[in-house]
This record gives sequence, C-alpha cells and structure tokens, in this order.
Amino acid sequence: MRLTDPDQIVRLKDINVRYSGFHAVKDVDLEIKRGEVIAIVGPSGAGKSTLLRTINMLETPHSGELSVGDFRFDVSKTLTAAELLKLRRATGMVFQSFNLFPHMTVERNISLPQMRVLGRSKAEADARTAQLLERVKLADKAHSYPSRLSGGQQQRIAIARALALDPQVMLFDEPTSALDPELGLEVLAVMRELARDGMTMIVVTHEIAFAAEVADRVIVMANGAIIEQGTPDAVIRNPTSERTRQFFRAILDRQ
Repeated sequence: MRLTDPDQIVRLKDINVRYSGFHAVKDVDLEIKRGEVIAIVGPSGAGKSTLLRTINMLETPHSGELSVGDFRFDVSKTLTAAELLKLRRATGMVFQSFNLFPHMTVERNISLPQMRVLGRSKAEADARTAQLLERVKLADKAHSYPSRLSGGQQQRIAIARALALDPQVMLFDEPTSALDPELGLEVLAVMRELARDGMTMIVVTHEIAFAAEVADRVIVMANGAIIEQGTPDAVIRNPTSERTRQFFRAILDRQ
C-alpha cells in the first residue's frame, strides 16, 4: 500500500484486531492528513484505545494494511525490528498513566530516549530537553523527580518526552482521564498549543468540549467500528447515527 496523497500521513485499510475470539476493532478504514487533529470518542469498550495502539503497533492487527509516514505494514509480511523502530520514531505516544522513570530526574527522562533512539549527544539532548520544558512551562522542574510533581505536571513531562523524538504524529490515549479537572486543563492547554502549531494529533478522549474546540474531525466508535465521523459541529451537534445520539445524550445527562 502506498500513500497517494502527499498530504496524507496516516492510512488504515480494513484493520481488524481480535483477542481470543473477541473482535475489538472491526474493518476500520481511516485516512489522516498532515496537521489534522482527530478526536476519537465513544463508549467504554468501543475499541478506541486498541485502534490507537494499533497505529504504532503496540497492538498487531490480524488483518489489514497500515501506513504512517514512510512506514508500511500489512499482515502478510513479517515486521522487522528496524521497521518497528522506524514506526515508533514517527509516532509519539502519550498514555493515560505517565510512564515516567521514577528514579530519573525530569531532564533524564526526556534526554535519555533521545540519546538512545536518535543518537544525540548528552549536550544535544539536554539542549532539546530544555527547549521542550520551556514549551510545556516546566523549565524549573528539570532536576526534580516525578514523585515531586503533580499528575498534570507529570503528564506534561510525558508529552515533552514524546515530542523529544521529533515524531510526525502524536497519539494521545485519554491523556486527562487520570487527572482531576483542574490538572487536566494544564494538559489540554499544551495540546491546544500543539494543534495551533500544526502537529498531527490523534486523541482518544472523553473531553467532548476539547474535541469540539480543537479537532478538525471527530470519529465516533462503538462495538469496535467507526459509526460516524465528520466535523465537530456535524458530529457533536447534529449526529446522524442513533447510536451517536445516544452516546452524546448520556454525556449531557451526566453534566
């Protein structure tokens, strides 16, 4: 499979993921352009996180084809370690949990992956780390340990660490779900800045207001499949699918 549109950076075709007979992701087709912000929403168990993890091959699809930048994969071929590294360098991943190394300072958490994956010298990596800490407004925390930071600060460090590898696409898996609302706002502010700067982003989120404000496209999943997609205004305010309407009604009823 080749990307025919030069502006297209991600393409999934007929992606299926199964676990012991459970069909987690069903026949998903998805194309994403450079600089596009995609919000994936839907009920729990819809397959949102599984789909996101498939994009950087943390989950291996059982059928289908996948392209991210120059990376190509289909299930008929064996994925080499070099190909997997190529994909991981193209996709920065931010998880629900922060996954920082507790025994390392913030600076070391961000610099070490650059040295190991990109081959940067310590001086080069530390300089890039300093730039990113400024960007996420945590320059004064370079020598702190994760245990001394709030959850919101730790998640912003996790974003900086992902950005340090200069990814083409940023993947966010419910980045605020482990945070209280106030700390979550700190993380969403950083993500808004990334969107304004033109970063391609795919965000699994329950933050519907964020999706409405920032996303170029909202994708709704249920039972492993994409059931609706379109602009935030169309999908959130005027959905065509009854299942989508049911989902958003449930959200409004809880507010």
